[in-house]
Amino acid sequence: HAARNRSGIKTRQPLAEITLGGLSEAEKATVSRLAALVYDELNVKTIVFTEELDAFAQVTLKPNFRTLGPKYGKGVQVIAKTLATADTLALKTTLETTGNLEIEAEGTTYTLEPSEVEVQTRNREGFFVEVDAKKFVALSTELTHELTLEGLAREFVNKIQNMRKEADFNVSDRIHLSMDTTSLLAEEAFQTHRDYILRETLTTAVVDTPGEKAFTLSQKLNGEQVTLSVDQV
Repeated sequence: HAARNRSGIKTRQPLAEITLGGLSEAEKATVSRLAALVYDELNVKTIVFTEELDAFAQVTLKPNFRTLGPKYGKGVQVIAKTLATADTLALKTTLETTGNLEIEAEGTTYTLEPSEVEVQTRNREGFFVEVDAKKFVALSTELTHELTLEGLAREFVNKIQNMRKEADFNVSDRIHLSMDTTSLLAEEAFQTHRDYILRETLTTAVVDTPGEKAFTLSQKLNGEQVTLSVDQV
Protein backbone atom coordinates (compact mmCIF):
# COMPACT_ATOMS: atom_id res chain seq x y z
CA HIS A 1 0.00 0.00 0.00
CA ALA A 2 2.88 2.39 0.73
CA ALA A 3 4.27 1.83 -2.77
CA ARG A 4 0.78 2.28 -4.24
CA ASN A 5 0.30 5.55 -2.36
CA ARG A 6 3.67 6.96 -3.44
CA SER A 7 3.02 6.07 -7.07
CA GLY A 8 -0.08 8.27 -7.12
CA ILE A 9 -1.94 5.70 -9.21
CA LYS A 10 -5.50 5.05 -8.07
CA THR A 11 -6.17 1.63 -6.58
CA ARG A 12 -8.98 1.24 -9.13
CA GLN A 13 -6.31 1.16 -11.86
CA PRO A 14 -5.10 -2.45 -12.23
CA LEU A 15 -1.35 -2.99 -12.37
CA ALA A 16 0.53 -5.90 -13.88
CA GLU A 17 2.57 -7.22 -10.97
CA ILE A 18 4.22 -6.75 -7.62
CA THR A 19 7.62 -8.27 -6.90
CA LEU A 20 8.51 -9.42 -3.38
CA GLY A 21 12.09 -9.91 -2.25
CA GLY A 22 13.94 -11.18 0.80
CA LEU A 23 11.28 -13.69 1.87
CA SER A 24 11.98 -17.11 3.34
CA GLU A 25 10.49 -20.18 1.70
CA ALA A 26 7.84 -20.34 4.44
CA GLU A 27 6.93 -16.69 3.86
CA LYS A 28 6.70 -17.26 0.11
CA ALA A 29 4.36 -20.17 0.74
CA THR A 30 2.17 -18.01 2.97
CA VAL A 31 1.98 -15.22 0.39
CA SER A 32 1.15 -17.76 -2.33
CA ARG A 33 -1.60 -19.25 -0.18
CA LEU A 34 -3.09 -15.79 0.39
CA ALA A 35 -2.41 -14.49 -3.12
CA ALA A 36 -6.08 -13.74 -3.75
CA LEU A 37 -6.02 -11.27 -0.85
CA VAL A 38 -2.99 -9.49 -2.31
CA TYR A 39 -4.61 -9.30 -5.74
CA ASP A 40 -7.78 -7.85 -4.23
CA GLU A 41 -6.11 -5.38 -1.86
CA LEU A 42 -3.55 -4.00 -4.31
CA ASN A 43 -5.39 -4.64 -7.60
CA VAL A 44 -2.43 -6.38 -9.21
CA LYS A 45 -2.48 -9.31 -11.62
CA THR A 46 0.63 -11.26 -10.60
CA ILE A 47 2.99 -11.80 -7.66
CA VAL A 48 6.66 -12.43 -8.46
CA PHE A 49 9.42 -13.48 -6.04
CA THR A 50 13.03 -12.40 -6.42
CA GLU A 51 16.22 -11.70 -4.46
CA GLU A 52 17.59 -8.98 -6.76
CA LEU A 53 16.73 -5.51 -5.49
CA ASP A 54 19.16 -3.89 -7.95
CA ALA A 55 16.76 -4.57 -10.81
CA PHE A 56 14.15 -2.31 -9.23
CA ALA A 57 15.93 0.30 -7.11
CA GLN A 58 19.29 1.69 -6.12
CA VAL A 59 19.95 1.99 -2.39
CA THR A 60 22.68 4.38 -1.30
CA LEU A 61 24.05 5.25 2.14
CA LYS A 62 25.61 8.64 2.79
CA PRO A 63 27.08 10.08 5.98
CA ASN A 64 25.27 12.95 7.64
CA PHE A 65 28.13 15.41 7.44
CA ARG A 66 26.47 17.86 9.84
CA THR A 67 26.47 15.37 12.72
CA LEU A 68 29.52 13.28 11.83
CA GLY A 69 31.83 16.21 11.07
CA PRO A 70 32.24 17.27 14.70
CA LYS A 71 32.39 13.61 15.78
CA TYR A 72 35.00 12.20 13.39
CA GLY A 73 36.50 15.19 11.59
CA LYS A 74 38.40 14.17 8.44
CA GLY A 75 37.29 10.59 9.06
CA VAL A 76 33.94 11.53 7.51
CA GLN A 77 35.51 11.31 4.04
CA VAL A 78 36.75 7.81 4.81
CA ILE A 79 33.27 6.86 6.04
CA ALA A 80 31.68 8.28 2.88
CA LYS A 81 34.02 6.30 0.63
CA THR A 82 33.38 3.09 2.57
CA LEU A 83 29.60 3.52 2.47
CA ALA A 84 29.71 4.15 -1.29
CA THR A 85 31.64 0.96 -2.08
CA ALA A 86 30.16 -1.49 0.44
CA ASP A 87 27.11 -3.77 0.21
CA THR A 88 24.62 -1.02 0.93
CA LEU A 89 21.62 -3.30 1.46
CA ALA A 90 23.54 -5.39 4.01
CA LEU A 91 24.66 -2.24 5.85
CA LYS A 92 21.13 -0.86 5.79
CA THR A 93 19.80 -4.10 7.25
CA THR A 94 22.43 -4.05 10.01
CA LEU A 95 21.62 -0.44 10.84
CA GLU A 96 17.89 -1.16 11.08
CA THR A 97 18.16 -4.40 13.06
CA THR A 98 20.96 -3.50 15.53
CA GLY A 99 20.44 0.24 15.87
CA ASN A 100 23.98 1.17 14.84
CA LEU A 101 26.60 0.49 12.21
CA GLU A 102 30.28 -0.23 12.73
CA ILE A 103 32.64 0.50 9.85
CA GLU A 104 36.26 -0.64 9.72
CA ALA A 105 38.36 1.63 7.50
CA GLU A 106 42.08 2.42 7.43
CA GLY A 107 42.64 0.83 10.82
CA THR A 108 39.86 2.74 12.56
CA THR A 109 36.44 1.60 13.73
CA TYR A 110 33.65 4.12 13.23
CA THR A 111 30.32 3.61 14.99
CA LEU A 112 27.37 5.26 13.27
CA GLU A 113 23.92 5.89 14.73
CA PRO A 114 20.76 5.89 12.51
CA SER A 115 20.61 9.70 12.60
CA GLU A 116 24.18 9.84 11.26
CA VAL A 117 23.44 7.91 8.06
CA GLU A 118 21.17 9.03 5.24
CA VAL A 119 19.49 6.09 3.48
CA GLN A 120 18.22 6.86 -0.01
CA THR A 121 16.20 4.51 -2.21
CA ARG A 122 15.96 5.56 -5.83
CA ASN A 123 13.32 3.75 -7.88
CA ARG A 124 14.28 2.53 -11.31
CA GLU A 125 11.94 3.68 -14.09
CA GLY A 126 8.60 1.88 -14.05
CA PHE A 127 8.73 0.82 -10.39
CA PHE A 128 7.94 2.08 -6.91
CA VAL A 129 9.90 0.29 -4.21
CA GLU A 130 9.58 -0.02 -0.44
CA VAL A 131 12.46 -1.56 1.53
CA ASP A 132 12.39 -2.84 5.11
CA ALA A 133 15.65 -4.45 6.24
CA LYS A 134 16.15 -7.43 3.89
CA LYS A 135 12.58 -7.45 2.63
CA PHE A 136 11.33 -5.28 -0.21
CA VAL A 137 8.38 -4.86 -2.54
CA ALA A 138 8.60 -3.47 -6.07
CA LEU A 139 5.35 -2.34 -7.65
CA SER A 140 5.32 -2.23 -11.46
CA THR A 141 3.61 0.95 -12.66
CA GLU A 142 3.84 0.41 -16.41
CA LEU A 143 0.36 0.61 -17.95
CA THR A 144 -0.37 -1.45 -21.04
CA HIS A 145 -3.30 -0.55 -23.26
CA GLU A 146 -5.31 -3.42 -21.80
CA LEU A 147 -4.66 -2.27 -18.23
CA THR A 148 -5.63 1.28 -19.16
CA LEU A 149 -8.95 0.07 -20.58
CA GLU A 150 -9.66 -2.01 -17.48
CA GLY A 151 -8.88 0.98 -15.26
CA LEU A 152 -11.32 3.11 -17.25
CA ALA A 153 -13.98 0.42 -16.95
CA ARG A 154 -13.62 0.50 -13.17
CA GLU A 155 -13.93 4.28 -13.30
CA PHE A 156 -17.16 3.90 -15.28
CA VAL A 157 -18.56 1.67 -12.55
CA ASN A 158 -17.46 4.05 -9.80
CA LYS A 159 -18.94 7.12 -11.49
CA ILE A 160 -22.24 5.41 -12.31
CA GLN A 161 -22.57 4.08 -8.76
CA ASN A 162 -21.97 7.59 -7.40
CA MET A 163 -24.58 8.97 -9.80
CA ARG A 164 -27.09 6.38 -8.57
CA LYS A 165 -26.54 7.59 -5.00
CA GLU A 166 -26.72 11.25 -5.96
CA ALA A 167 -29.97 10.61 -7.83
CA ASP A 168 -31.30 8.86 -4.70
CA PHE A 169 -32.00 5.55 -6.45
CA ASN A 170 -32.64 2.45 -4.38
CA VAL A 171 -29.77 -0.01 -4.14
CA SER A 172 -31.75 -2.66 -6.02
CA ASP A 173 -33.12 -0.35 -8.76
CA ARG A 174 -32.39 -1.39 -12.33
CA ILE A 175 -31.38 1.44 -14.63
CA HIS A 176 -31.07 2.49 -18.24
CA LEU A 177 -27.77 4.08 -19.14
CA SER A 178 -26.74 6.42 -21.94
CA MET A 179 -23.28 7.73 -22.73
CA ASP A 180 -21.98 10.60 -24.81
CA THR A 181 -18.26 11.01 -25.40
CA THR A 182 -15.79 12.09 -28.05
CA SER A 183 -13.09 10.00 -26.38
CA LEU A 184 -12.18 6.96 -28.47
CA LEU A 185 -10.36 5.50 -25.47
CA ALA A 186 -13.40 5.79 -23.19
CA GLU A 187 -15.63 4.32 -25.91
CA GLU A 188 -13.24 1.38 -26.38
CA ALA A 189 -13.06 0.79 -22.62
CA PHE A 190 -16.85 0.77 -22.35
CA GLN A 191 -17.33 -1.63 -25.24
CA THR A 192 -14.49 -3.95 -24.16
CA HIS A 193 -15.81 -4.26 -20.60
CA ARG A 194 -19.48 -3.65 -21.35
CA ASP A 195 -20.80 -6.77 -19.61
CA TYR A 196 -18.82 -6.02 -16.43
CA ILE A 197 -19.99 -2.38 -16.31
CA LEU A 198 -23.64 -3.25 -16.87
CA ARG A 199 -23.60 -6.08 -14.33
CA GLU A 200 -21.94 -4.02 -11.58
CA THR A 201 -24.29 -1.05 -12.04
CA LEU A 202 -27.54 -3.06 -12.51
CA THR A 203 -27.95 -1.62 -16.00
CA THR A 204 -30.51 -3.49 -18.10
CA ALA A 205 -30.13 -1.44 -21.29
CA VAL A 206 -27.89 1.15 -22.92
CA VAL A 207 -30.04 3.72 -24.72
CA ASP A 208 -29.16 6.41 -27.24
CA THR A 209 -31.38 9.08 -25.72
CA PRO A 210 -31.87 9.52 -21.95
CA GLY A 211 -35.40 9.72 -20.57
CA GLU A 212 -36.95 12.98 -19.38
CA LYS A 213 -36.32 12.13 -15.72
CA ALA A 214 -32.80 10.81 -16.25
CA PHE A 215 -29.99 12.12 -14.06
CA THR A 216 -27.20 13.44 -16.29
CA LEU A 217 -23.65 14.42 -15.39
CA SER A 218 -20.61 15.43 -17.46
CA GLN A 219 -17.35 14.36 -15.86
CA LYS A 220 -13.83 13.10 -16.49
CA LEU A 221 -12.78 9.49 -16.15
CA ASN A 222 -8.99 9.34 -15.81
CA GLY A 223 -8.79 12.46 -17.95
CA GLU A 224 -11.33 11.29 -20.56
CA GLN A 225 -14.44 13.50 -20.92
CA VAL A 226 -17.74 11.57 -20.71
CA THR A 227 -21.39 12.52 -20.20
CA LEU A 228 -23.44 9.82 -18.49
CA SER A 229 -27.18 9.59 -17.89
CA VAL A 230 -28.88 7.14 -15.54
CA ASP A 231 -32.61 6.52 -15.40
CA GLN A 232 -34.67 4.20 -13.19
CA VAL A 233 -36.45 1.45 -15.08
